[in-house]
Amino acid sequence: MAEELFNASDFGTSTKRRLPICFALDTSGSMMGNPIRQLNMGLQNFLASIKANDDTRSSTDIAIITFGSKVEVVMPFGKISKENSVPEISASTTLTPIGEGVLTALELLNMRKEGYKELGIKYFQPWLVVITDGAPQGPNAMANMELAIKACNELEANDKLVVFNIGVGSGVDWDILKRLSVKREEPISVNSADFGKLFEFLGSSSSSIVSSGMSDDALYNISTEPEGESVDMDDFMKYIDDEENS
Repeated sequence: MAEELFNASDFGTSTKRRLPICFALDTSGSMMGNPIRQLNMGLQNFLASIKANDDTRSSTDIAIITFGSKVEVVMPFGKISKENSVPEISASTTLTPIGEGVLTALELLNMRKEGYKELGIKYFQPWLVVITDGAPQGPNAMANMELAIKACNELEANDKLVVFNIGVGSGVDWDILKRLSVKREEPISVNSADFGKLFEFLGSSSSSIVSSGMSDDALYNISTEPEGESVDMDDFMKYIDDEENS
């Protein structure tokens, strides 16, 4: 249970306003091979960019959930140090319990927020980053997906969550993925080869939030192309640069 992962000592001593980010990542069989390798590289580079900047290292909190044959918390929230690394993530051969993964991620984010409140730490709107290349599969998959959609929509509509609903390739159930967000016009669509640029965008965005005061709304004002067409990540980066310089 996520409650067992709460530890006051993991919040560190920094008094800076925090940005909690929880990744919910698809590790079903279709992610095996190059996609999962690219995902691992992207995560490692993302964490490296967070650790390289004093502001983001002391302000950004990261957790990673995977959903494949089962839902796992592979990296709970905790202090980020220069020695931290992301555990190697592997893909399984069955099931895609997206809804259960999202619900677990929301539970972790809620526990983190309650910890901030208990310790008197201010925080930015939490981020939920969902990356999948398929559709919900497995026992109670659709029922859990509906619960996840409802929970995400309520939090997002009340400005208590920023949702990044990201589809990889052409096998995504775009209708389901789109419903995870009430603010994003279309899901963000990428090819696995673009994971590097995607995580660069997420790193730059988190830095802009904690260092430059960029608005959360800017994270939704990004043009995307659904239905399996790859987003131009250069446009992402240009948008973030324009926001920082405006």
